[in-house]
This record gives sequence, structure tokens and C-alpha cells, in this order.
Amino acid sequence: MLCFIQGMFLITSSSCGYALRTSKDAPRFSQWGVRRVYIRPIQNETFRAGVENSVYTQTVRMLSSTPGLRSVNSPEDADAELVGTVSLAQRTVSGETKASDLNPKNLGSPLLLVASEYTASLACSFALTQKGKILWSGEFRRSRPFPANSQVGALGSTGALINESEFERALGEVAADMMVDVRSSLTQDF
Repeated sequence: MLCFIQGMFLITSSSCGYALRTSKDAPRFSQWGVRRVYIRPIQNETFRAGVENSVYTQTVRMLSSTPGLRSVNSPEDADAELVGTVSLAQRTVSGETKASDLNPKNLGSPLLLVASEYTASLACSFALTQKGKILWSGEFRRSRPFPANSQVGALGSTGALINESEFERALGEVAADMMVDVRSSLTQDF
């Protein structure tokens, strides 16, 4: 019995005002009368084809795991609509090495620098609207480094294809990470 009392004291004294929520709790959405959300196709304002598909997929996953909300397949069935735009999807060189330091040795010039690491960056904006009124909006930007394929000397090398594939993978991971921020901002209580 003493252990039970000590355990309860420890739990109540360390909670610091936090409380567990049930899966049905969604105070902000209840206040707005929103339970069902239609996710509009993500708009792509970049020259990067297909990035909107990765963002859309991650947005659906995020919304599906948000307590008190569910996504629907048509605007007619929805209480609100989530609109999103991709404004930036790029990679930049974030690390370089001398071509002469790569294998096979002495094939590259010591003056030539080759990318050894890139950074994938993604910027998106989202808005939750209800009958033309904006209930919530936010802009988000995330970046993540990824390794470059820096092989030199092989004619017909697949290095560019490998770098492109790694960039696609990194963008998908960045979109997933971004949805943590989107969900946090969207569900934040006043």
C-alpha cells in the first residue's frame, strides 16, 4: 500500500500540469466544428516534378494519425479543407572534397572540387479553410543532409542518377519530418 501511495505521489507531483488526452480529444477542432478534412492536391510552385506527391502522401499520413480528425475523399463530405503549396524543393552542395583525394587516386585535378554532401531543402505552406474562411495557416521549412556519390573517372558513371535518387529519398524524409511540425502547429491549443 505504501508503494502505491508513493507511486501516486510521484506521478501527480511530476506531471507539471500536463494531462493525458484520449484519442477523441481535439479541442481546437471541436471549437471550429471540424471532424472531417478534405486534403486538396498539393500545389507545386517549384521546377521539381513530383515533389507535391511526396508532400501529399505525408500530409495524408499526418492527418490520419491526428486524434479527432479523419480525412475524406471529397470536399462535399468535409467540414474543412486543407490546402498546401510547395514553394521550395532544392539541393545544395554542403560538403566538398578535392577530386585528387577520391578513388581511383590521381585521376582528378587537385584544383577540382567534387561534392561529397548535399542538403535537401523543402518549404511548404498550409491552410485549413472552412467555407472560404482561414481557420489556421502556417509556413514550414526543413532541410536534411545526404551523401553525394563522388566517384570520378568512370565514363558513363551512374553518379548523377545515384545523387538524384538520394535527393528524392531525402525529400521524402524531409516531408515526413515537416509533418511533425505541421501537426504540432495545427493541433496546438490556444
